[in-house]
Amino acid sequence: MRWRVKLSSIYPKLLLSFLVVITPIYVLSLKMNEYGERNVRQEIENSIQSRVSFYIHLLDSEFTRIISMQEEYVNDRNLRTLSIADPIISDKERREAIISINNQLNRMINTSPYILNAAAFLPNTHRWITDSTQYSDLPEDEYTALKSINNRYENPFIHWQNRLFISFPYSNLALINGQEPQFLIGVEINQERLKEVLNRFEIGGKGGSMLIDPGGEWAVTSDNAPIPWFDIKPIMAGFPKDSPSYVKETTIDGEKYWFIVERSASHGVTLLSYMPESAILGSLSEYRNWYWALSAISIIVIVLFAYWIFRQIHQPMRRLLRAFQRVENGNWGTILTHRRSDEFGYLYSQFNSMVANMTEMIQEVYEQKYRANLSELRQLQSQINPHFLYNCFFNLYRMAKNEENENIALFSHHLGHYFHYITRTQQDDVPLEEEIKFAQNYIAIQTFRFEDRIAVHLEAVPDSYRAFRVPKLIIQPLLENAYQYGFRNTIADGRLEVCFKYEKGYLIILVDNNGEHIPEPQFQELLLKLKTNSLNVETTGLVNVHRRLKLKYGPDSGLQIVNEPGRFQVRLSIPVEEVKNGSNQGHNLESI
Repeated sequence: MRWRVKLSSIYPKLLLSFLVVITPIYVLSLKMNEYGERNVRQEIENSIQSRVSFYIHLLDSEFTRIISMQEEYVNDRNLRTLSIADPIISDKERREAIISINNQLNRMINTSPYILNAAAFLPNTHRWITDSTQYSDLPEDEYTALKSINNRYENPFIHWQNRLFISFPYSNLALINGQEPQFLIGVEINQERLKEVLNRFEIGGKGGSMLIDPGGEWAVTSDNAPIPWFDIKPIMAGFPKDSPSYVKETTIDGEKYWFIVERSASHGVTLLSYMPESAILGSLSEYRNWYWALSAISIIVIVLFAYWIFRQIHQPMRRLLRAFQRVENGNWGTILTHRRSDEFGYLYSQFNSMVANMTEMIQEVYEQKYRANLSELRQLQSQINPHFLYNCFFNLYRMAKNEENENIALFSHHLGHYFHYITRTQQDDVPLEEEIKFAQNYIAIQTFRFEDRIAVHLEAVPDSYRAFRVPKLIIQPLLENAYQYGFRNTIADGRLEVCFKYEKGYLIILVDNNGEHIPEPQFQELLLKLKTNSLNVETTGLVNVHRRLKLKYGPDSGLQIVNEPGRFQVRLSIPVEEVKNGSNQGHNLESI
């Protein structure tokens, strides 16, 4: 409800209207910024991926050409002669064959910038020929490493002592059965040249790239790679295996990196390039920062505009509204001052004049209403007396006829106290303890009528509320209603209880009886009488008490009734302040 009131005021509506106008424009610009950033990001990603794809295809072509040149040695007559007939040929033929092979190896090196060295290994003669050495003893360690290749079609590379080779052992039996090949052509790849290619992927001196073995055993890394291969290897394990090309974003040590991966379809090697996102999207980040700075400035402008509206319109309007609320609550001494001579100054002066004029009128109306309420209270109080008077005369008549002189004396004593109490008109309010004593006196009178048919339990008044003043004659009508309607046909086992409790700012007085309940039509008629405020309605004891409480304490006080078979309860509510160590005392039931 409070939230609705806030929304219904002018200030929130002004701000809401302003936000309704600004928000679509801001959201549209935000979406345009996101769309542009997404497109630029995609273009940068495609560009980098294209570069990686281009270089992996370039290296693929170079490696394929190197393997093709190695395979040409299969039909080389000089190499076959040296590998098979070296012991039986002449020195001249051997020298010519060696020179020819040496020249071919040099031509191979000169045709590709990625070849560092080339050599022909002859295991049958325990000799080898390189581009610089004519004919020397076979290096067993290097030869053993190069001949260990398993599949020269899927992975022709050998990584040995931080050197990278492409090995071609002639004879498939050497690969299948582990036999010694007739010859082996080994080409050492120029890793420095590879690193020059890998260094081209850096952006602003940041990032790195690698050429990675299909099995993940080795990698050629660019010179300034910030992340070593042994840290990249576990990251690569989490990347997809079935895709030859992809882009992944990964966070390492709190910084976000782009990983662009392209696998060679021919030789199984993988070209990996990774760069920090800040280097790739540096301009976009700066543009985004400017956008958020503009957003922050816009928010500041909106706040300043809202504050200006608050000072110029909402604050004077709220002062006027609060003044009306104070007047509504009865504070007719409210005066408003306004230093500026604007529209609010005029409204404030007219408000002050209105309050001054209405104060005099309301004072007269209030006095008239007070006199009317006091007259009605006196009238309601006087209507209580006849309800009980009829039964008293009947009881005196019955006891006199039966010559019960002692009972007549005792009954007359109680009756005298009763009429003495109700005829005192100088006070409308009495202490609760005095009202309860009067109720006890009334119960004693009714005991002459009902004798032992009804057991009455009247709880002791809590100490904290004994002096609490209540309207006179609010308990007796509730008891009278129980005797008159609830117990009129009771022969035995009647029960009447009166108890007290504190509940959420109210003193609750409960009057319970187990007599007859009111039939539903009459009960609904009683509830209707309790709800109406008309003086023309015929009033009973319950209605009288209810209306008196309403007149004195307001709409939240009064009576509540529970009407059930075997139970009729009247709940009387009076607003009070909770008294510690008093309202929570134990129930001390006093039998009468």
